[in-house]
Amino acid sequence: MSRAKVAAVRPEITRVLAVPAAFIREIPPEFEDGNRHMNVMHYFRLHGEAMWQQHRALGYTESGEFGLFAMEQHVAYYREVLVGHEVSVHVCDLGRTDKVARGISYLVNRTVGEVASSFEFLSMNVDRVSRRPAEFADTVAAALDESIARARSLGFGPDDGVLELRPSLVRERD
Repeated sequence: MSRAKVAAVRPEITRVLAVPAAFIREIPPEFEDGNRHMNVMHYFRLHGEAMWQQHRALGYTESGEFGLFAMEQHVAYYREVLVGHEVSVHVCDLGRTDKVARGISYLVNRTVGEVASSFEFLSMNVDRVSRRPAEFADTVAAALDESIARARSLGFGPDDGVLELRPSLVRERD
């Protein structure tokens, strides 16, 4: 399968800042690596924290019947982040099928005024008992649709990122 898009495109910071921040944080000394910038594992950590906040906003809980399982991710690093820099993370839901959600998270380095990285994801709704893909609950589907519409109103949509929602995604993993 060939894809037309192979590299993420860094959006303008003003566009990203229009999306509410999941949180704002200063990078602590323990995030620094041997290259004297924030280590890659902390980019994942920050994006992951923001996505979990987004999942809770959609109605997911740690003890709920359903969970969103990671399927595929694409991370792009545009600029380094240093200890002491203030960052924020902004999450946009971009689309969905009846069982799969697609979104993108942006890490903004507020100290230097740049988008530092993006973390695009495909997540599958899974029944935690059967461990099988399941359709989104009506309340979650409605919350996702609302979140997707909000992102579209801010100029984010299907053309952002490089991952694709495909009908075969669930069959490939079922």
